[in-house]
Amino acid sequence: MKQIKNKLFPVIALLIGGVFLIGINQAQAVGDAYFPQATTVALDVGNLTILGGSDADTVTTSNTQVTVTISTGQTFTLESSDRKLLLNDGTYSYDCLSDKSSITITTTTTKTVIITPSATACGSSGASGGGGGGGGGTVTSTSTPTPTLSPVTTPVPTSTPISTGLTPISRGFTNLAVLKLKEGDVISASGSSDPDVYIVNVWGYKRLFLNPAIFGFYGHLGGFSKVKTTVVSTRDTLVTSGLFRNCETNDKKVYGVETTGEDVGTLHWVNTTGEQAVKDDHDFFKKVFCINTKEFSWYPKGAAYTSVNQIPDYSRKTTSSTPTPAVVIKQYKVVGTDQLNVRASAGTSGAILGKLPAGQIVGSLSQQGSWHKIKYQTKDGWVHGDYLKAL
Repeated sequence: MKQIKNKLFPVIALLIGGVFLIGINQAQAVGDAYFPQATTVALDVGNLTILGGSDADTVTTSNTQVTVTISTGQTFTLESSDRKLLLNDGTYSYDCLSDKSSITITTTTTKTVIITPSATACGSSGASGGGGGGGGGTVTSTSTPTPTLSPVTTPVPTSTPISTGLTPISRGFTNLAVLKLKEGDVISASGSSDPDVYIVNVWGYKRLFLNPAIFGFYGHLGGFSKVKTTVVSTRDTLVTSGLFRNCETNDKKVYGVETTGEDVGTLHWVNTTGEQAVKDDHDFFKKVFCINTKEFSWYPKGAAYTSVNQIPDYSRKTTSSTPTPAVVIKQYKVVGTDQLNVRASAGTSGAILGKLPAGQIVGSLSQQGSWHKIKYQTKDGWVHGDYLKAL
């Protein structure tokens, strides 16, 4: 067993319950960094744990990052009991479990990987989610023949490659603090004809909530009343991404969204290797946002994309060349019943399209008597106002 060669500059090290706690910002293991026991690293987002038995050449921490240099034959594992998104620049996937998130790094060559844990818990946001967090998922491929794109009957948006150099940096982005934002903020621009709502990640990318129903899948975001108003220039500094991964099920596949109409879209698996994806677009994994199972199931699935360059620009497609007037959507909560019927028309004779659980937040698009028109999945639905409480 190799002995860890720890030189701490300057570090306050505390032995607490047999765990070596690094209580300052920078700890460096010179030479082979072997961790015979679990080691807790304190970052601004919380404590992380280097698993006992982890091995690397060097490990350096700062307030926000863990930098690992690792060689052939070594294995390094980092865990978060708070289930933080373990974003990294090495295209390594992380596991999101019910009680923790973890990332294991191995390599066939010597390489340095920078891990930047997110303030957002995995599987907790529409973005990364919550939000907002992006990145981290490996694009997997199979040994079976790759499916080709099948024709679609609806008009396909012009497919502008997302690797053409349009990055937050090219738009002047430095960090979220300069924009008075933080990771996981939900934003919309004031004074704009575009009423769309987005969630932002630490890399300067944002994702669009394509449909009000999708936004409703993330009740922890607080509804439309919690959307932060920004100026148009702030919104436009952040680049819109349509790359998603279902972090709730820890699906390693990354999907791209094709907008097929106003407020509707189709998911396409990006069936390429992680290595090729990064060659095509250096920021690929920084653009990946976590979504939950409800949103993933909401989208129809299309034929797989076989290249990053097939992914079209992601925006809410309108059916007219004239500007669409902004719709004022008033928010309500389902109350007074365990299951509220969603009907196809305004009346009890309307066919039942589905049910909304108590506490569900919905947006009223219009009102006809006591009935409210809402967006239910991809359809218009109606619910009775007696079971709605205005927010």
